[in-house]
Amino acid sequence: LLAIILSMVVLFLYPFIMSRYFAPEMMEKRPVQKTAGEEGTPAPVVEKEPEAEPPLAPTVEPVAEELISVDTPLYKALLTNMGGGVRSWELKKHRKTLSPDSEPVDLGTPPDGELSLATRLVVNGTPRSLLFEPSKSEIRLSEGRAGDIVFSWRSPRGLVIEKRYTFVDGDYTVKTEVKIFNDTGAPFRGAIETLLAARFSGDAYYHVGPVVQRGDKISRQDADSFREKGSGAFNWLGLEDKYFLYAIIPSDKTPLIWETEIPSRNTAKAVVSLPLELEPNEKVLWRYDTYIGPKEYDRLVKLGLEEAIEFGFFSFLAKPFHVVLTFFESYLGNYGLAIIILTCIIKVIFYPLTKHSLNAMKEMQKIQPQLAAIKQKYKNDREKMNRELMDLYKRYKINPLGGCLPMVLQIPVFIALYEVLSVAIELRHAPFMLWITDLSARDPYYVTPLLMGASMFIQQKMTPTTVDPMQAKIMLMMPLVFTFLFMSFPSGLVLYWLVNNILTIAQQYYIQRSAK
Repeated sequence: LLAIILSMVVLFLYPFIMSRYFAPEMMEKRPVQKTAGEEGTPAPVVEKEPEAEPPLAPTVEPVAEELISVDTPLYKALLTNMGGGVRSWELKKHRKTLSPDSEPVDLGTPPDGELSLATRLVVNGTPRSLLFEPSKSEIRLSEGRAGDIVFSWRSPRGLVIEKRYTFVDGDYTVKTEVKIFNDTGAPFRGAIETLLAARFSGDAYYHVGPVVQRGDKISRQDADSFREKGSGAFNWLGLEDKYFLYAIIPSDKTPLIWETEIPSRNTAKAVVSLPLELEPNEKVLWRYDTYIGPKEYDRLVKLGLEEAIEFGFFSFLAKPFHVVLTFFESYLGNYGLAIIILTCIIKVIFYPLTKHSLNAMKEMQKIQPQLAAIKQKYKNDREKMNRELMDLYKRYKINPLGGCLPMVLQIPVFIALYEVLSVAIELRHAPFMLWITDLSARDPYYVTPLLMGASMFIQQKMTPTTVDPMQAKIMLMMPLVFTFLFMSFPSGLVLYWLVNNILTIAQQYYIQRSAK
């Protein structure tokens, strides 16, 4: 039990220590370039990054910019004719803080002047920005409607590019078509590429930066890896933080080339390219969807993006818990109440294990004098001592692991719930009652952590112990340690543990009273 508790302490403190003391140093490292191609691609080339101009930065000439507004029930965006990129992308249902005057979350803020969704033409290995001509100046979508806009560009020699966005009410997905027609009278060799660029607020405990899924494998770029490259088909590629996601979702398995960068802390870039080899009068059509919005599980599942939510090692438990939690909230209208109901259901399911564990501890407690006598008598003959101990367990039909094994089986459930309550955007800015106005933030007055510590102390006092008095006194320090840990935890997590402790106390009282 002590090993489990110490492991939990390490689990909670390690991310905090790494983000507090090591993250800045890690972000300054820019050591290698990785290549993640499919079978048959050339071996990866490892080289030091040059200190010159970042390779993803194109040559931009001064142009006359036109802005196009897109207003939907979910977001308000500003597009630009410069590559058909995004100047701003304000989410109407998500704000930066709980303040009524807080600004909406803007996922379109360009870092270092780069524009998400901007389309560029690559000629002789050099990206060229395109000044498109938009088909309209604004789009306003009402309920159940869809709208589109076409950006057109033609080179002096006759290369034609048309880029069509289709926006749908009630959806953060934008359907995109890029048509390239070679009307130059000569072969064209190059590429067409789409850029993603993002600046995130960041979270020390969860990934921030590029992520790509190929088949069942998902890869998240480390903070100390400046740039990574890949080629072939992929399910989706994007930039993420804890709650929000930019993603490109190809409509087919067309082989593509991509490159991702982490230029600085909490900023990331990605470029997806389609190689072009066009004969005269030949054209090609590139289709893909882009998602710019919150990591809402139901939406992501429909698009095949559910792995963007970091549910952790026990995701097979965390995903059903998330579904159940959302289901209860849809009827109760309060995620705090949904957490309480889910905790009660889990305690009922584990009641037989809890009862078995308490009974096993009580039986072990009864034979402690005999255990101590055997250990003293055979302290110089360990083999004989073990045989006598096993005979004693058989005589009283006691399993020495019966008290702790049920507790170990509950650890995956706790970790899965921990992940759900930590990453679910549904809990962000979700109120419970009274002073708890945000279940994803800590308790501002530390009331629930103190109550949790008190309930943990009472629970330990009621639990039968098989350790010596000195160890028992040391164990009583754990509620104090956990109280300080939980002071910085989201109040939704503290609420879960508090309710869990209260239910455990009630179960122990009932089981002990029934035994008498």
